[in-house]
Amino acid sequence: MKQYDSYKDSGVKWIGEIPSHWEVAAFKRKITINNGSDYKEFLDDETYPVMGSGGCFAYCSKYLYDGEAVLLGRKGTIDKPLYVNGKFWAVDTMFYAVPKNDLNCRFAYYLALTFPFNYYSTATALPSMTQSDLGSNPVAFPPLIEQQAIATYLDKKCAEIDKAIATQQKRIELLQELRQNIITHAVTRGINPDAPLKDSGVEWIGMVPEHWEVMKMKLVCKVITDYVASGSFADLKKNVEYLDSPDYAMLVRTADLSNKNKDIQRVYVSKSSYDFLANSNLFGGEIILPNIGASIGDVYMVPNDLYDKMTLAPNSIMVKTKYCDLFYYYYFCSICGRKSLELIGMAAAQGKFNKTELRQMRVLVPPSSEQQNIIKYIEQHIAPICQSIEKT
Repeated sequence: MKQYDSYKDSGVKWIGEIPSHWEVAAFKRKITINNGSDYKEFLDDETYPVMGSGGCFAYCSKYLYDGEAVLLGRKGTIDKPLYVNGKFWAVDTMFYAVPKNDLNCRFAYYLALTFPFNYYSTATALPSMTQSDLGSNPVAFPPLIEQQAIATYLDKKCAEIDKAIATQQKRIELLQELRQNIITHAVTRGINPDAPLKDSGVEWIGMVPEHWEVMKMKLVCKVITDYVASGSFADLKKNVEYLDSPDYAMLVRTADLSNKNKDIQRVYVSKSSYDFLANSNLFGGEIILPNIGASIGDVYMVPNDLYDKMTLAPNSIMVKTKYCDLFYYYYFCSICGRKSLELIGMAAAQGKFNKTELRQMRVLVPPSSEQQNIIKYIEQHIAPICQSIEKT
């Protein structure tokens, strides 16, 4: 972008220098901030969208506003502004801000994306933003005609970037699908293309090598345990305390093992809590299976170097097999393994399975030596795919 002829100090730390002819003023000087409202009285099938922090999630028979506005979070997700245009209802955890005549709404939306929300949010379990703090936020305003030009420029550039991101995301999805297909074929058909096949007796697995066995998990595993294996919920509440600061042991949640949550704050427990949770302590190499909600079907393996002492958090089951844990990690990463977990989870209305149900689930059991060869084959063939995913 072309530089301006002269700049001045905005007087605001997180804004820095601005073009000399721009003004700095409170956000509320050029926009009217309104509270959203409860919509349930007017709930219907498809008339007007009800907007929350993630966009439209319901419809109602009335609308709060018709026109351009910027939606900003009041409670919960407060740092994801949205631009809307047309008739809509804003939920009661949102503000809807309507620009005055000297503020371009698209420019206001892009401005809102730069707000330092962490300066203002209330530090509680549910982050919140007051209308006063939001309105008092200092903002650099160019003249209206310049706002319009900047908004047009950003619309074009952001659309180009979004398109590039979508293309890369599609490539990642295709690479992940290829990786899963390689794993699935290896853990259900083996790596010998000439091996005679038989019906596994499991509909979603199909044909498998003739010399493989099909067993219940309870016969394959030496350990199937979870957080509640150490006591009742009352005993756990009494004897286990979660700590924010590093302590004797780390409470390992599936979120700690997922690549989606690299910056998540860790949770720790004292030595007495760790000792009380002896039935679900971790030492590295264990398979972790989430057993509730949308995470059913995911699978993790505990790294050996995650923390010196570790113990399992609620809402997952830990598995140690009698054979090769890494083979069964890949087994549950496969299409058939994931489907097996999802199917036993469907027995409960909310999506959940327990240790008893997991023990009854049938899995494939190749000879131990063949499991090792399958692992080598998988890792050799998926390594370049994983590198491509990381690069993309």
